[in-house]
Amino acid sequence: MTRYLTLLLLLASPTAFAQGAWFTVLGDAANPAINTIQVDPVPVEITGDTRKLRVRVSRSADRTSWDGVPYRSYDSTVLFDCANNTARYVQIHYYKQPAWQGSLYKSVNYGGVVPRWMQFREVEPNPNERIVQAACGASRVAAAPASAAAPASRPKR
Repeated sequence: MTRYLTLLLLLASPTAFAQGAWFTVLGDAANPAINTIQVDPVPVEITGDTRKLRVRVSRSADRTSWDGVPYRSYDSTVLFDCANNTARYVQIHYYKQPAWQGSLYKSVNYGGVVPRWMQFREVEPNPNERIVQAACGASRVAAAPASAAAPASRPKR
């Protein structure tokens, strides 16, 4: 739970991080034998109730996407719809090697086609909902007035 609160705080204050800093939600990027999911806490774009963030995944074994693309890892741009608590892929860059190594194998853009929902199949514990909550909750934390964020002072006795 602490990791997800930390992610929420990171997303609430993106100016504190350099471009390309990744927050590991699950796994270990240095260990290709385990599933790893990372989020770049600096939003690509924020518009109303939506925001785009980069999410990257390295799988513990070879996988095939729902479009039939074989991969071991991918780097993606995800559109978070905070009004509906959903997240869908906008763009995915596939790699045949773990941990985003080697040359880019294939890129897919998902414009007006059937949405490709952000899911992490066969990953336990599955962080999908927590990532959506953190990405969308960050705007509420960042937009909260200072008086709402600070606890009320106790009266002196």
